[in-house]
Amino acid sequence: MTIFHRLLSISVFIVFLVGCGTTSSTSDLTSIVPEFSQPAPTVESLESPSTITALPTSTSIPSATPNITQTAFAQDMVSAQYAQQTMVVQYPRVCKNLSAPRQFSPNGLWIVEKCYSENDKSLILTLSNRESHNLWKLVYRDYISITDFVPDGGLSVVHWPNDERYVYFNSYVNASGGECFARGNVADGGLGLFRLDLNTGNVTTILPLKDNFGWYGYSFSPIGRRLVFGAYSRELKILDINTGKLININPIIDLSEGGGYLWSPDGLELVYSTVLYNEISEPIAYSFRLVDAQSGNERILLESPENCFAAKSWTEDNILTLEKNYGEALIEFDLNSNKIISEIATTP
Repeated sequence: MTIFHRLLSISVFIVFLVGCGTTSSTSDLTSIVPEFSQPAPTVESLESPSTITALPTSTSIPSATPNITQTAFAQDMVSAQYAQQTMVVQYPRVCKNLSAPRQFSPNGLWIVEKCYSENDKSLILTLSNRESHNLWKLVYRDYISITDFVPDGGLSVVHWPNDERYVYFNSYVNASGGECFARGNVADGGLGLFRLDLNTGNVTTILPLKDNFGWYGYSFSPIGRRLVFGAYSRELKILDINTGKLININPIIDLSEGGGYLWSPDGLELVYSTVLYNEISEPIAYSFRLVDAQSGNERILLESPENCFAAKSWTEDNILTLEKNYGEALIEFDLNSNKIISEIATTP
């Protein structure tokens, strides 16, 4: 059973609220409509029941009594905002009221902004270059399944290759809930995955859209060479982006859902978490697994009928830090000895 069946009581799809706008388009602006051609590499669509992506949100609560540290922090924030505004004027832009914080590419040449466009009647994602003054516009409505309404969601940049000739982005819908390894990060999954050529504006479909807003779970390796993905985080495969080679991950035991991918520092292995549900959508088994990215072979590191595991970090000396049951405890797992070396409760 999928997370979707466990969240029937949650209303996920909400018509977009017009919370921001754009200025009139400029001669530099080019709207990018997906070609949905078969570029290399492309992964074929996988058929599976529909579900949703878990995307929990949280709101921080400020202290009632400011202190000197908070004052210094506020001053630093003002300085940082001023510096960013000075930098922003170097880029061509169309978004007037942003719907999310702006981002910059690792080399600082590109700025990424999101806003609602009255002209397009949709949320848009723009990428502009401060040197070439190229400005690409991606319209959210063009990257979702065709329906009678536009669900609450958006577009997000999920990966910058080292040469920054391309950028990978996804489309997603908002939802909440899921097991402890469902991090709620839009970079961990979505409706589809696409690649934008920053020189030409051509869009390549990497993971094609599925019917009924079906989703993928995925993760890029640290050096960006490999991509692990699966429809509904099942039937996992590893794509070598350089060669287009696909490797199947063959599960040792059954699973209903998976996720929480974490790669080794060298990108040659990864770990992920799973849950198995019974016929009434109750979790009956959890596991934590290690995968060889070059062969697809996996082994079980931890199993439990009631404890959910989520990977947090992976050190150079092969020590994994895991979170158990939504932060109930932190576990250190030594991959060299294949043993838990410490477990510390984090809740009373």
